Amino acid sequence: MTSKPKTKRRSDEGAAPTGSMDFWLAGTAVALLLIGLVMVYSASTPVALHKYDNSTHYAIRNAVFALLGLLAMAGLSRLSVETIRKLCKPAFLTVLVLLVLVFIPGIGLEGGGARRWLNLRIFTLQPSEPYKVVLILYISHLLALEPQRVRYFKDGLLPLLGVFGLGAALLMAEPDFGATLISGVVVMGIIFIAGMPLSWIFAVAAAAVPLAAAGVIMAPYRFRRVTSFLDPWDDPLNSDFQLVQSLLSFGSGGVWGLGLGEGQQKQFYLPEAHTDFIFAIIGEELGLFWILIIIGLFALLIWRAVLIARLTEDMFVRLSTMGLTVLIAAQSVANMAVVMGLLPPKGLTLPLVSYGGSSMVITLAAIGLLLAFSRSIPPQARRNERPAEDDAQEE
Repeated sequence: MTSKPKTKRRSDEGAAPTGSMDFWLAGTAVALLLIGLVMVYSASTPVALHKYDNSTHYAIRNAVFALLGLLAMAGLSRLSVETIRKLCKPAFLTVLVLLVLVFIPGIGLEGGGARRWLNLRIFTLQPSEPYKVVLILYISHLLALEPQRVRYFKDGLLPLLGVFGLGAALLMAEPDFGATLISGVVVMGIIFIAGMPLSWIFAVAAAAVPLAAAGVIMAPYRFRRVTSFLDPWDDPLNSDFQLVQSLLSFGSGGVWGLGLGEGQQKQFYLPEAHTDFIFAIIGEELGLFWILIIIGLFALLIWRAVLIARLTEDMFVRLSTMGLTVLIAAQSVANMAVVMGLLPPKGLTLPLVSYGGSSMVITLAAIGLLLAFSRSIPPQARRNERPAEDDAQEE
């Protein structure tokens, strides 16, 4: 294998914000958040009454999480790219410590056979959520420092995979297969955008597929999820119950839905109605019309984020923006596909829409980072929304 040449390390410091934030991106995120607040209230009312004798229990908590997330989004959107880069490494090390603390009795909380949460007294934190965002920033930082590392395996690509592998090992020990899979997809996306040869992409994928298959086969509950996904009507009252009820939700909603608050599946038929499967409740109560609107909003959010990456000349901004975009897109598509029976269940929330404290706050924080990156784009680069180098060629 060719040895790595002695090249001078390059550091893109990142300019302070010079432009205005992308209000289309911010507005789309807030629109999805508002839809989520309304639907979480509708979907969680029966279970909140049953467990807490208070129909607004989950809705109020969700609103508090949304407020905290909006504050995080506003704060991060004001940071310069240079400041974000300086925080990458300490943030990554901090999140790794949090992933370790999950396994300490009294600090880490166990539920459903997994240890994924930290008991912070006031609220619980799922470290896998900030891990995914911080991993993106740190990998992008390392690649921006030395872009040529993606073309060398031992001294370039292997250390990057090691950074990912350290967190992935802790996630699988919880176990959290879904977060590990999403993180792997995001890392591969960043490395591909950075210029990794396609032959290496195929080689890494070829090695990852058997490992993922082994992870599914070795865990009986994961294997049952896959088999039930292949034939959801084989055991509709047991292992396939949740997926069948989700499909019934979409079927009963039709084009226009039964009406907000009129859904029946949330009446203890569909498990996790206000979290992982809230998309099914939207389909039942608001119908295909609003399903398409929500899909359109996610498409707009992703397009505006990709546009930021296209307009910037800063490699760190480009890689970080695309990494965050892939993260939001992958989790959104995965959640929708699971709810509609196109993928096996993975326990992933629908970003900005589902109930979930850690997921809500961290997703809004990721939006704040995208807004900060959008502010770093010079105003002249936004002219007709074309890359700055195109304008330079015209001049």
